[in-house]
Amino acid sequence: MSTLVIGVAGTHSTGKSTFCNDLKNMLELKGVRVATIPSFGTLAVQQGIPLLTQHTYDSTMWFIDRTLEAEQAARVNAEVVLVDRPVIDAVAYWNAAVEYRGASVALHEVEAIGALMLKHCPNYTTVLATRLDLTVPLGPGRDTDARFRASVDVHLHQLLDLHAINHQVLSPKMRDGLLVQVSADVLQRMGLS
Repeated sequence: MSTLVIGVAGTHSTGKSTFCNDLKNMLELKGVRVATIPSFGTLAVQQGIPLLTQHTYDSTMWFIDRTLEAEQAARVNAEVVLVDRPVIDAVAYWNAAVEYRGASVALHEVEAIGALMLKHCPNYTTVLATRLDLTVPLGPGRDTDARFRASVDVHLHQLLDLHAINHQVLSPKMRDGLLVQVSADVLQRMGLS
């Protein structure tokens, strides 16, 4: 059986990492080998890569490349790969940054990133997308620009809808139910249920 890849996308501080950690723990209790692909934001800061409102075509490609490399490496030993910020996430952040700054982008850049995203999306067994809930407090040290966070959320869901990418919405109210549902789906696909 091929590795199952689950992408969890959404604007920052909406519960993606916590969901991935909890799902990993649930699956590992059932004996499933799980790898988690983290966000590369800290590495980007260390390397001086623009992020958030300063995202560029090059920085977006950097994030996509890191994610794809990590996914490929994780497939070697894991039965399930959890991707905190799949490829579509990087595209949503770029779109939001461009809009935020009122910047223009070259058509060939839009086409290149769009083609890469669409080529890779079918590799995800499941895609979950958070919905921004401004009543949930931000985590410590997080970017507090509410307008940008909201823009990322809008762009992510526009991309998902525009390209008819099958996904489930991960909201605080649905979180626990989705944990159980996704875990059960994984176990069924692996023949362990």
